[in-house]
Formats: sequence, structure tokens, C-alpha cells
Amino acid sequence: MMKNLVTAILMTLVTTVLLGLIYPLAVTGIAQVIFPDKANGSLIKRDDGTVVGSRLIGQPFSSPGYFRSRPSAAGANGYNADAPGNSYTGSSGSNYGPT
Repeated sequence: MMKNLVTAILMTLVTTVLLGLIYPLAVTGIAQVIFPDKANGSLIKRDDGTVVGSRLIGQPFSSPGYFRSRPSAAGANGYNADAPGNSYTGSSGSNYGPT
């Protein structure tokens, strides 16, 4: 019984170190060597080197009224319920109610 417990604890520690530390560090290191421009997430940097976001996430907002963008599956311009010819049947929420 005690032998099984020791074996279980050892296997837990070994697999935790192997799969939780060594493997992720090895994959990250290989990615940094092979794909240095893509391994860090396509970051957007200011002129001074400050990271301000990622090219792969969010909508492109140009108005200064927006603080941060948000992830969206509605395309680059998002869903516009007020677009000409739109029958207001989109799947996004709106503030339109009965009048």
C-alpha cells in the first residue's frame, strides 16, 4: 500500500515537472528560434517600444471616444443595425424597442 502511494506521488511530481515546465519551455524556445516574429502574438508597438495590443485581436476603432477595442466575430467593421437597406434582422443586440 505504501509503495503504491509513493509511486503515485513520484509520478505526479515527475509528470508535473515534465509537462508543466519542461515541455512548455522547450516549445516556447523552439518557437522563438524558428518563428521569432510570430511567437509573441503579433504585438503592436509604439515608437518607444511600448506594447499596446495585438494585430490578431479586436476591431479597428478610429474614434478617440473609444478606450479599447473588443474581440468581435462580426468582421472588420462590426455589425451596423443602421446600415441602409438593413432589415434589422442581425443577431447582435440593439437598443431598439417598441415605440
